[in-house]
Amino acid sequence: MRNKVSEMSGRDAEVVRVVVSPYRICPLGAHIDHQGGTVSAMTINKGILLGFVPSGDTEVVLRSGQFDGEVRFSIDEIQQPRNSVKKHHVVHASDSAKIKEECKWGNYARGALYALQSRGNNLTQVKMFLCCHFMNHLFALSYG
Repeated sequence: MRNKVSEMSGRDAEVVRVVVSPYRICPLGAHIDHQGGTVSAMTINKGILLGFVPSGDTEVVLRSGQFDGEVRFSIDEIQQPRNSVKKHHVVHASDSAKIKEECKWGNYARGALYALQSRGNNLTQVKMFLCCHFMNHLFALSYG
């Protein structure tokens, strides 16, 4: 992981940070946790392994070892859910609501950024390279 991210970013492997997010399941099959309900979830032996290198750039560049194309956007743009129209909101050509559709897999990262921004988080100076082990596939994503 560290070597792959180091190769992608051009940075030393020692500065690469790695986080793990195990998948979890709910044996009852309920999908109530996102609504604040109680679940009896347990982790399984699959998950996501993320490696990244922080820096001082606001541009996000996503690359995937599984999907074609490259996704670029800036974290200082106002992220908008697709097909959303707010009262008295003027959408400019540079707004993320008018992003190009050629790389739809990048919408997951845009959605995560939207969720963080809509909760008042001000994200600046982020540049990272990510490798995600998703089940048995290796993603190579880079922010920056």
